[in-house]
Amino acid sequence: MLDSRINPECKPVTADELAALPLFADDCRDAVEWVASLMHAREYEASEITAEEGAPAVEFIVILKGGLHYGTAQDAFGVSFGHSAGEATGVLPFSRVKVYRGRGWAASPTRLAIMDAVHLRELVYRAPNLAQKLVGMMTDRTRESTKVDERRSKMLALGKLSAGLAHELNNPASAAVRSSTRLGELLMVRRREAVALHGEVLTKEAQNFIEGLNRQLSDCVNTPGEVDQLELADRESEIADWLETASLSTELAGGLAEAGFTVERLTMGAKLLSRNGLEHGLRILVADHQTLCLTREVEEATRRISDLIQAVKSYSYMDQVPSTEVDVHAGIDVTLRMFGHQLKHGFHVVRDYAENLPKIRANGSELNQIWTNLIDNAIDSMCGMPDGTRQLTIRTMATPGNVLVEIVDNGPGIPKDIQGRIFDPFFTTKPIGEGTGLGLDIVYRIVRNHKGTIRLESAPGRTVFQVSLPSE
Repeated sequence: MLDSRINPECKPVTADELAALPLFADDCRDAVEWVASLMHAREYEASEITAEEGAPAVEFIVILKGGLHYGTAQDAFGVSFGHSAGEATGVLPFSRVKVYRGRGWAASPTRLAIMDAVHLRELVYRAPNLAQKLVGMMTDRTRESTKVDERRSKMLALGKLSAGLAHELNNPASAAVRSSTRLGELLMVRRREAVALHGEVLTKEAQNFIEGLNRQLSDCVNTPGEVDQLELADRESEIADWLETASLSTELAGGLAEAGFTVERLTMGAKLLSRNGLEHGLRILVADHQTLCLTREVEEATRRISDLIQAVKSYSYMDQVPSTEVDVHAGIDVTLRMFGHQLKHGFHVVRDYAENLPKIRANGSELNQIWTNLIDNAIDSMCGMPDGTRQLTIRTMATPGNVLVEIVDNGPGIPKDIQGRIFDPFFTTKPIGEGTGLGLDIVYRIVRNHKGTIRLESAPGRTVFQVSLPSE
């Protein structure tokens, strides 16, 4: 404690300075003088740090001049909230804060009056009007801080989902762009070869042969099977030898092999077409095959993008009333889809779903917040484990009047001594700056709002969160 009465280096705070503030206006002079006697002053330049995130909170602070800003490492724009001259901050009466949850700095040249928080209990009796104002102030700030932290917690969860979705969308989008670019190039190739064939006279038998090859191309693309790479390489080598013997370009060998052509079919074509007509015709057929394959790739890529967008709509329950008939399995599945990018890296997901699970009347978007927070915590708990050993199990079952959902992970478990605090607001086992401690608090309140219950069982190798929701 830095007390101006026993430490002559401390700058004193006068009773007149405090009495000039509205905060002290209703208390007697003796009370104000007593508070002033326990205070010392600190002065800061603009932007100078006044408190570090995670540092012990042990002081009651009154801002005499200037102002303070506070923010956490998670605040995108730096400032979370601020206080101006005449306001109190730090530890207030009946506050349970132990550490600063954000960094503080001076908004301008600032003078603070500081008192050791150990005197707050006596302050309640010595300056009751001040204490009453401080308690009301603390209640308002706690309410506002909780709202800010809840928004931050939701934004953190949204950020994780968005990062995964961005990656999932980028792959098919990039594939579609590459394929569409290549399609343009192939159309130019086909046009050039078609011009080169202009004037070539084909017999009826030759026309039937080419139509048969076109049908073969379509069948090859529309009903793709497993490709034996060794067999494909052998076929390409045989075709290259045949093309060389026939004085045709060997660069066509790879495309012809992928399109399903054989030396036998090519030999038949050589009997029906001129050498010039055969070469240009084969180039067109190879281009057609690649065009069909790329068209299929574009179709698949855009279908994946459409599926992801539909998953996002289903996850957020867009265009639906807040309370509706909810399919729990569908909600869990779409939430798992949101975590697809993370889960594909070393996680094994087991869906142990009950048959004929009844739908429940609920806010679907809020239920998905439950699954999001519980699955996110399960993933985090298993991240330190080797790939292939991480298992996430989602189990559902129906009991009379209720639907039960269990989120099970085989991570290291939650220590026994903190299991009773796991649903407390702001309690987190993550390092400072990585968690708000509100994820499970949000889960708990949503479950309670739906007249359900949530319970935890945890031991090394098995952690279970069981959510029970009424189905009637």
